[in-house]
Amino acid sequence: MLRFQRNIFLILSLLMMAAMADAQLPAPAKSIPDFQLYQFNGQPFVRNNLPKNKLLFFIFFDVTCDHCQHAFREINAHYNAMKGVAMYLISLDSEAGMANFITRFAPNLVGKPNITLLRDVQNQFIQHFAPRKYPSMFLYNAKRQLLLYDDEPEHFQQFLQAIHSNTHA
Repeated sequence: MLRFQRNIFLILSLLMMAAMADAQLPAPAKSIPDFQLYQFNGQPFVRNNLPKNKLLFFIFFDVTCDHCQHAFREINAHYNAMKGVAMYLISLDSEAGMANFITRFAPNLVGKPNITLLRDVQNQFIQHFAPRKYPSMFLYNAKRQLLLYDDEPEHFQQFLQAIHSNTHA
């Protein structure tokens, strides 16, 4: 009986620790917060620079991340479905590293008018948007409210569905 009680106690303790760890993760930003990121020309890019009346897609990535490569291959393959969406590709990495990554894994995005590469030199994206891991993808509506967040490249089709339903409604 003592062994059974000890096992139950251990199981309950583990479940409580797991629940507490899960509860400590901040939720992704439900609306677009104030931020300051940097364009490749060194100019700041802030919330007020975002276009009005457009869907806004943010992806936070790292150039060494395998899952990020997969996500960008998906975005590259489905760029035509995202042409009407303002897309922001955000990283802590160098300009050269980011440019090389995009050229290698998402060449369809290079030079497109709806694509903006932004550097997070002050670690603001993590603080304000609360991504859980790389890659973190956020889709906001024109009112800057979160429609969809995911950090699994395998779920990218959900973004395409959300984009389709919010542009053809």
